[in-house]
Amino acid sequence: MKLKKLLATGLTVVMALGMLAGCGGSGNDNGASSSGSQDSSSAGTDTTQSTQADSGEIVNLKWVTIGNGMPTNYDSWIAKVNEYIGEKIGVNLEMEVIPWGDWDNRRNIIVSTNEPYDIIFGNGNNYIADINLGAYYDLTDMIDANMPGLKELMPEKYWDGVKVKDRIYGIPTYKDSSISNYAVWDKELVEEYNLDLASLTEIESLTDTFIQLKADKNDYPVYVKNDGVYYIFDVYDQIGAGTQILGVRYDDKDARVCFTLEEPDVYSALETLHTWYKEGIINPDASTLTEARVYNMWRVAQGWESAGITSWGPQMGKDVEVQKIGDTILSNETVRGSLNMVSINTKYPEKCLQLLDLVNIDTKLRDMFYYGEEGVNFEYTADGKAHKINNDWAMAGYTQGTFFTVTQVDTDEFNQWDEVKALNEQAVSSVMLGFTFDTTEVSDQLANCREIWLRYRSEVMTGVQDPAVVVPQIKEELMGAGWQDVVDAAQRQVDEYVGK
Repeated sequence: MKLKKLLATGLTVVMALGMLAGCGGSGNDNGASSSGSQDSSSAGTDTTQSTQADSGEIVNLKWVTIGNGMPTNYDSWIAKVNEYIGEKIGVNLEMEVIPWGDWDNRRNIIVSTNEPYDIIFGNGNNYIADINLGAYYDLTDMIDANMPGLKELMPEKYWDGVKVKDRIYGIPTYKDSSISNYAVWDKELVEEYNLDLASLTEIESLTDTFIQLKADKNDYPVYVKNDGVYYIFDVYDQIGAGTQILGVRYDDKDARVCFTLEEPDVYSALETLHTWYKEGIINPDASTLTEARVYNMWRVAQGWESAGITSWGPQMGKDVEVQKIGDTILSNETVRGSLNMVSINTKYPEKCLQLLDLVNIDTKLRDMFYYGEEGVNFEYTADGKAHKINNDWAMAGYTQGTFFTVTQVDTDEFNQWDEVKALNEQAVSSVMLGFTFDTTEVSDQLANCREIWLRYRSEVMTGVQDPAVVVPQIKEELMGAGWQDVVDAAQRQVDEYVGK
């Protein structure tokens, strides 16, 4: 806790020196952020401000999130939102919706410079690093009192997935918070070749079929961009290290920290990818391609079976058939795929949690975030479903709250969220659920090792490189950068966590 205080104080000093003009808020009189300096040691104890807020005062909060940019009807939408939440919890909200392409840069600036905000979207890629900076409120002791709805809705193990040293700094958006992978096939090809999809779930089993499809269709059965066929790593829990090449297999009761590229399943998959590349099964420009094409004979996607009807098929403009691959897995990484954090500098952490709770459990408000403005972007049908008037809504629905209180869209014949919830409930928990590797003692070595992998990743994951040559080469460079120090430190902490 002393370290946390020092980090938080350091951030406050930086803000005072470099951002003095911004301390009072965003400068926007309409829904401006009320962020101000506050030491983390007072988290959950500022009863004066809480009492003022609860006495009928409307407090201003700013929420930063991702999407297609600011909605064109933002002003009319936010007015309706604020009328609703003002009556419910005494909050006046301002949103900043950052476009996808600007997200990483803009978000990093906001967090690193203490630009005023109250709530910000994020994921596992930045969660730990930002916690180490002291950027977020410790919410652990405030959740029960301020988020009773989400506490009841979301199983405890999903809260475990965001704990860092047994403390909670982020609120998960409870959705497909476990990971289920599905092979998505063009239905015409499945029927034409009478494919038994259940026998084609192992990557090595696909080669003969793909060779035939390549010859018959004169097209690439596996069309990918520079991140390649990355799902092969999903069975390895990255334990908070933030790199695909280090992890513990989700079902390994011995909890062995490993170099994943050398593991038999991953290595075999890499050999198969290299075969595919040589056979012309993978598009030759894959390693340099930043965007994949819309049509795929086959691909693997994370989701749920009915997404083939509601999402994957319509996106591709084709009917598809899907086949589940492996277990549904629950890990820190899967839970941390969508989080909302509260700024250490907010004046109203309780109100932030109350807002997030309401967005999660109040269907009317959840629909306003998910579908947009009623009467403009969507409307309710006579039987209580949601009818989209257009597809103009710019916010990303997965970023705000749970899927399980969203009204079913009228074009769906069934409620796909029931299927997602069932997958969550049957998910196999990683042996490392709740554990986060404290990388402090090996931060430099780990950073160098991450950079080495990133230099090789695109050509390895698209089959360009022969694993027999490149994996030993990567290993040699990693060892020179301190890889063994990283593995040893991780294994010591893992052993302590599992009680060895």
